[in-house]
Amino acid sequence: AAGGSQTIQVSVDTTGKAPGVYRATLFIQTNSGRVPTLQVPVTLVVPAYYQAVNAGDGAYTDLAGDLWSADQTYSTGSWGYTNSSSSVRMTTRAISGTNDDKLYQSQRQTPTEYRFDGLPNGVYEVDLRFAELMNRRAGTRVYDVLIEGNFALPAHDTVAEVGIFAADQHVFFVPVTDGQLNIRFVPRAGNAPPVVNAIQVVERPDH
Repeated sequence: AAGGSQTIQVSVDTTGKAPGVYRATLFIQTNSGRVPTLQVPVTLVVPAYYQAVNAGDGAYTDLAGDLWSADQTYSTGSWGYTNSSSSVRMTTRAISGTNDDKLYQSQRQTPTEYRFDGLPNGVYEVDLRFAELMNRRAGTRVYDVLIEGNFALPAHDTVAEVGIFAADQHVFFVPVTDGQLNIRFVPRAGNAPPVVNAIQVVERPDH
């Protein structure tokens, strides 16, 4: 009806599709005399590399259907955290600002670095997720996050940004040319140690 709306869900089976960018157009027939056919562009990105990790906890499939793997230590040719003395903190409290609470209810403390091996050269979408799982004040857990040697989140302070038990998400697009993606978490003197709750790395051939 005039002034109404209709949601159309498009599902694509990417089995056997080579990595790359695929473009299509939805043609929608209407009874409008002026514009009887509507055209809606659709873009599908099939990445050459995908890895997501639920830091500090087991595997999880989010509401979008993406799989987040169980956390693991790094080994050459794979991915994981490098600091074997790092620890895990978990909570059952609800996390505000997200419907995927599970990704924020666990975290790795003092991770030092996460490494991802075997990446084809290209641009990668790096999705970092944080939450403060303790009753802390702003300015008491401040640390730097570097991706590929560059400051991505200098003086990162989740409590100052979103408060406690709240989702704090940051997305970056980063070029990788050496086959390995490095994400470092650098502590600052006088502060609680760095933490990370989830990381997703996706090759983006459309960038």
